[in-house]
Amino acid sequence: MPEPSRAPQLQPESFDRIARDLQALRLDAGPVSYAEIVRRIADQRVQRGVPAAAAIPARSTVYNAFTTGRARMDTELLRDIVIALGATPGEAEVWVQRCRRARSAAEFGAAVQRSAERDQTLARDASAPPPPRSAPRAGVVIVLLAGGVALNLLGLWITAVFKLSVYLDMVGTAIASLVLGPWHGVAVALLSSNLGFVTGDLHTWEFTPVNIAGALIWGYGVRRLRLGASLTRFFSLNLAVALGCSLVAAPIVVAAFGGENGHASVSAVLSLESLGVPMMASVFSANIITSIMDKLLTGFVGLLVFTLLHGRFGVPAAHMPLVEKLGALSAAEAEGARGAPREARTMSGSRPPRAPAAP
Repeated sequence: MPEPSRAPQLQPESFDRIARDLQALRLDAGPVSYAEIVRRIADQRVQRGVPAAAAIPARSTVYNAFTTGRARMDTELLRDIVIALGATPGEAEVWVQRCRRARSAAEFGAAVQRSAERDQTLARDASAPPPPRSAPRAGVVIVLLAGGVALNLLGLWITAVFKLSVYLDMVGTAIASLVLGPWHGVAVALLSSNLGFVTGDLHTWEFTPVNIAGALIWGYGVRRLRLGASLTRFFSLNLAVALGCSLVAAPIVVAAFGGENGHASVSAVLSLESLGVPMMASVFSANIITSIMDKLLTGFVGLLVFTLLHGRFGVPAAHMPLVEKLGALSAAEAEGARGAPREARTMSGSRPPRAPAAP
């Protein structure tokens, strides 16, 4: 009988080597037919107390143990096969140990292969050029910047004429910051603050830092902090803009105007001072209340304009998922509105059923 150790032991164990050694063992034993091997295995198992119905292995299962190219092998079936071919229990245990080593080698090889494939994938992804970032065309950028400056100046003029309790001087800044980026918003802030004289207001340039603060908070808020992902987040972003602008504006109002800058909020400042509240605290308190109303109104106007630009002209909005959601919603509603008249026309164009003729 051939010994299972006849193969060189310096080579790693494998299921193919075991299968070839099984073929040689079968030839040396007779050769023994596969049907005979099945019968001998069944006899062994019955002697071990296995029920006769469960003791007979499938002939195809026994045959497959002798074939190469296998990815797995049943150690207990292997034990039964070699004993059926004349091996002693001790020799059978050697075969079982070989099978376990082959299984470990196969699992290790598979793990190495998976690791190599993962490394190749990571290297390929790292070497691949990043996808191009979509950005508005130059013409759209110029129009948005010019429109932003015009909207800021228009807001200044409306506030001065109608003596409103809000500022409306940062609508264009908000739109430029949300759509294009924080530094585009800063450009609009600088231009509009230094052109405020065309509206008759000669002091807008002193509030340039306030306008810049709003541009930076809006722009970086939707890009770095993802505050444009939902309505709740966007609401909190506008509150942050209001707070930031008031913190910058209050010292300017006190230093440059003595707490009175001609805005409708001056009466609130005077009322607080009459109660003994320090000037800086009075200015900040009056300013923050007005600023919250103003920045919420300004921010949501900017959101509306951004949604329209995204839906009508395809202006990129990947950095602000809320705009994409609102754009998809409005598109679905528009599609439904187009379908409704068509259905109405179809219904109105159908003829009513003709009344039966009188006998």
